[in-house]
Amino acid sequence: MKKKHFMLYLTIVFILLSLTFNVPAEKNNDEIKIVCTNSVLADFTKNICPENFTVDYIMPAGVCPAHFDISPSDVSKIINADIIISLGWEPWLSKLLKNAAITNYSEIKCSNLGEWNIPSGAKKYVSKISEELSKILTRYNQTIKMKTKSYLNQINKTAEQLKDMFTRFGYEECKVVCMQWQKDFAEWLGLNVTASFGPPETLSTRDKINVTMTAKEENAILIIDNLQSGTDFGEKLAQEVNAQHVVLNNFPGAIKKTDSYLEMINYNTIQIIQGINIYYYKQKNLGDLEEKNSQLELQRNISFALMIITTTAAVTFYLMYKKK
Repeated sequence: MKKKHFMLYLTIVFILLSLTFNVPAEKNNDEIKIVCTNSVLADFTKNICPENFTVDYIMPAGVCPAHFDISPSDVSKIINADIIISLGWEPWLSKLLKNAAITNYSEIKCSNLGEWNIPSGAKKYVSKISEELSKILTRYNQTIKMKTKSYLNQINKTAEQLKDMFTRFGYEECKVVCMQWQKDFAEWLGLNVTASFGPPETLSTRDKINVTMTAKEENAILIIDNLQSGTDFGEKLAQEVNAQHVVLNNFPGAIKKTDSYLEMINYNTIQIIQGINIYYYKQKNLGDLEEKNSQLELQRNISFALMIITTTAAVTFYLMYKKK
């Protein structure tokens, strides 16, 4: 009897252990591996996760999500993932998951949450990720909630500081033309976006003409571009309408000293302020140059008039002398 009881006990133990090890994300080891499709989702996730989580991302920060193509190294990144976090529309993700042949994972899709480069949008993504992680990793609920609250406060504080800085410069309502993926950010700062344009490869000749005409008619002082979507069209447009060209970034890590979301929106704000400063500096120099040219022209005209008067007087005196 004792032997039978002992074997029954062992069987129950083995069943319980097998059930424990088969839970997708709630593993007994302390490390939870999260793979995000891009750097902005990875940064949001890092800021709200416990320290024993590892967070990685697939798509390089300087690449457009629609044009990214997977490589063998991307498969190795995702093959051991416990949780995969995506925007929900990456065309390459399903192919990557198929090639990796993984099924034992949880997925969080941050679909239809709008632009993350404005603070209100970023908070939607953070809240979504936090909510879904809390459902998947129930034993980490309190830590995730605490870190989420702290990070949301950081976003609010940074947003307030950037808005205050922009207001102090008095650049609200400055007229700009903007790449559509940076339009919300420009308007959030207080700029007057008179026109916007899509990715350069999607623009027709008519689209380009319309944007150019609007920029000229509205006297736009900045052409705001987005790094990941290409900047050639914006640069040419700025030259044509005598505006300043500014390139912003919407994925952390694509530009030096923008490794986090908060650093990225700080960088973008400073780029806009510097762009406006440069535009007005150039206009002032141009005005000074025109004033100098006007003064030189006036001096030349006066000299020319004096020369005519002197010549006329000399001729008159000569004729009077000849009559004598």
